[in-house]
Amino acid sequence: MAVPNTTDPESTTIAVVTIRVPSGADRGLVTDAERRLSRPETIDEITIDELDSIEPQLSATLITVEITIRWTTAISEAAIRDRLAGVSGVESVRRIR
Repeated sequence: MAVPNTTDPESTTIAVVTIRVPSGADRGLVTDAERRLSRPETIDEITIDELDSIEPQLSATLITVEITIRWTTAISEAAIRDRLAGVSGVESVRRIR
């Protein structure tokens, strides 16, 4: 029988966010969004699991994506919401699981 490691500080979050990607993004909508969302220093890894919607604007495109974030430390839902809201271009954090 395996014994779970309860001292591992790693935490995983699934969230749905809407982010603004400037027109003419070099790497594409999803890659640019992933790069922007990876900026907070406590995020170990982020992946975009699903592209939910694309809404073209005049100077940018709003995309809604479902993401999985692996944090380097355990973090509360309120802190997750604050960190994601502080990312440049994030318009809304719709859901956190």
